[in-house]
Amino acid sequence: MADIYNISSWATGTIYEEDAIVMVGGLYYYSAFRHMSGVTFFAADLALGRWSGILVNDNLQRPYFRWRASYKYSITIKPAAKKIQFGDGYVSEFADGISNILLPFDALFEDRSLNQYTAILHFLSTRAGVEKFYFIPPSPFNVVKKFICSEWTATQSFYDKYSITAKFEERV
Repeated sequence: MADIYNISSWATGTIYEEDAIVMVGGLYYYSAFRHMSGVTFFAADLALGRWSGILVNDNLQRPYFRWRASYKYSITIKPAAKKIQFGDGYVSEFADGISNILLPFDALFEDRSLNQYTAILHFLSTRAGVEKFYFIPPSPFNVVKKFICSEWTATQSFYDKYSITAKFEERV
């Protein structure tokens, strides 16, 4: 895997390294581990958990970001609230909307291999900062949520040691 731009179609009988990227039916998939592909993609490879990148929820296919963040992460939660101040000094505050606590997540993916670095950058670039994707944040927030990632920084720190800092923002 040399870059994020030249993605091959899945092929039977091919050895795929972990985090290899393929295209099947107009969707991108990421190899979960090193394996040789089976006879068919959906009945053999996908059914056996060899590929990830798509999660089906409510009969909708959504991109799924499967990589786990490093242990260094920060979350600053600021609930959306409205405040009304009356002339007599009385202040009324209330939640702004039904989903007024959305999770902003500054994720760090450090010391990753070139394959994983390339796969993560491909995933984020393909979403272009606007397409929602599923992600499971670390505990205690570890349930599947929808996010966008509108900003990320890619860094090479040493030979085959790459890091990505990404700002994930929960969406309803």
